[in-house]
Amino acid sequence: MKLAKIPEGARVFVDANIILYMLANQSDQCRGFLARCASGDLEGWITTTVVAEVCHRRMMLEARARGGASTNPAKELGRKPAAVRKLTAYADEARALLGGGLYVEALQPADFYPALEFQRAHGLLTNDSLNLAVARRLGLHDIATADVHFDGAGELVVYRPDDIEVP
Repeated sequence: MKLAKIPEGARVFVDANIILYMLANQSDQCRGFLARCASGDLEGWITTTVVAEVCHRRMMLEARARGGASTNPAKELGRKPAAVRKLTAYADEARALLGGGLYVEALQPADFYPALEFQRAHGLLTNDSLNLAVARRLGLHDIATADVHFDGAGELVVYRPDDIEVP
């Protein structure tokens, strides 16, 4: 289903890629969806895993943009703490994300048990299965994502932006 078709008042899990497409200015639909969450029209939920994923990816992009990292920026930055200290844009984005109208739920140790079952049953990767486990624990049945891997994951209603090309 289309991202813009999420009904008012819906409680929606927000996958990291929605935030990443918005931050990269690649999707007006992702920007509009997140604005709806910020306004209270929708109740958007993320996990601490989503925050970490967004933060990490944006840090790597910032490092590349500054010319301080090549094909493996995480490895290079791991060796250069001074270079990490100079990166600031990703941290500002993380702070904005934490205060930007989305509810943030922490992982709990018990979330790993259903996550392992979701991996086995649906072939999901670790972060996706953990996010799904938390969404289920919270009673969320709608997900905003550009990821096709959630299509067969149980009773989820998957909403996608259609103004981007999904690899």
